[in-house]
Amino acid sequence: MWNEYRCARYSLSSVRRYQAQLAQEKQRYQSEVETLNKAKEEFELKKKEANELFKERLDKQLREERKAMVEKLKHQLKAEQLDQFETLQKELNEKSEQIKELNRTKAEIEKLKREKSELKEIAEAEAQKSLNETLLTEREKIKRAE
Repeated sequence: MWNEYRCARYSLSSVRRYQAQLAQEKQRYQSEVETLNKAKEEFELKKKEANELFKERLDKQLREERKAMVEKLKHQLKAEQLDQFETLQKELNEKSEQIKELNRTKAEIEKLKREKSELKEIAEAEAQKSLNETLLTEREKIKRAE
């Protein structure tokens, strides 16, 4: 019986020792789980911060690229508009010169018409004077002949 008692006591102490070890292992396991959970939370937080930082940088880069594109397009449009404006200005200047030339030509034609009219009047006056002189001469001849 003593043997049985000893065996039972030995078994009981072994069970208690194993239970203590199990409790200790459980506590260590729980501590490891808590450490891992804490590390996981920290990792998730860092991941979230990294994602936010990445998103901010990406948004900033996209804004800068968009701004650069808009500026580039503005410059292209300005250049195109300037080319169109210069072309229109050149055409306008050419038309203006054509109009000035047309007005000079009209003025020259009017001047020539006046000169022609004056010359015609002078020629008619000379012809009338010559006719009058011839008529006087003929009248005088007729008077003398009578």
